[in-house]
Amino acid sequence: MSAAAGLPLPMGTAAAAGVPRPLAQALAAELVLASSMLAELAYDLGSDGDTLRRHMASLQLIDHITQIQLAIADLLRTSNGADGDIGQVTLQDMADRLRAFLTQHGTA
Repeated sequence: MSAAAGLPLPMGTAAAAGVPRPLAQALAAELVLASSMLAELAYDLGSDGDTLRRHMASLQLIDHITQIQLAIADLLRTSNGADGDIGQVTLQDMADRLRAFLTQHGTA
């Protein structure tokens, strides 16, 4: 099956940066778990009005971090290692950083 279609690749197929597919899948699951934990933390902190008012920017940053983690998890689950996979990243700032890194390191 095709990783571009969002379907798992056969066992033993290498994922991004030579990470074996089963490990990439496990890492993706851990990132999703960590994102969920951060989202719950932000919700708990945001439920207090005083905390919300004092730390709105920080709570929004937590949300952005969870979005980055979920985007990385999606890449780990579906990437076939091609530079074009960055096109599936919906966070523009993250996609720009990834492209810049690949360009700087001669892999784009």
